[in-house]
Amino acid sequence: MKISTVVLSLLLVSIGSCNEETYSPKPRGYFRIGLPAKEYQTLTNNCPYQFEFNSTAQWEAHSKDCWGDIFYPSLKGKLQLTYKSTSADKLETLLNEGRSLAYKHTVKADGISERVFSNSKTGVHGIFYKVLGEAATSQQFFMTDSNQHFLRGVLYFHAEPNEDSLQPANNFLEEEIVHLIETLEWKED
Repeated sequence: MKISTVVLSLLLVSIGSCNEETYSPKPRGYFRIGLPAKEYQTLTNNCPYQFEFNSTAQWEAHSKDCWGDIFYPSLKGKLQLTYKSTSADKLETLLNEGRSLAYKHTVKADGISERVFSNSKTGVHGIFYKVLGEAATSQQFFMTDSNQHFLRGVLYFHAEPNEDSLQPANNFLEEEIVHLIETLEWKED
């Protein structure tokens, strides 16, 4: 009696477990990123440059010569800006340094695209670098007047570099950086 009960139980379990559906693992999910509104304010400081940046972002001035960060709290992203007053003969060194720092990420990057900006009316010229892949910095730029001003920006996230999960924030901040570049002006001495 005991053997027949065990066999019957096993038979019922095996019949009940036969199913035509196939199961596959679910893809990894990410939290939805809420993007800030596109409302801008002009940076007011004593530095030789000014630009517009998102009103939900915060300007964090450094003690060093006109260096600062634009912090996006909702995205946990930070655009670090470094400014250097220069002369035409030292500008080539800064340009080469900016380019080499951008291309330093080719070890982890899947590719790097360059976008040239040049506005002869405002005297703002430079290059925006978009780093594709799992690099620590996905966007960088440098701008100059080709004479005495040099401004470099690097975007960082307080998160593991994962291109898929950061894509909405990266796309949003790319537009923010382009807006900053397009509104950048050098102040008169």
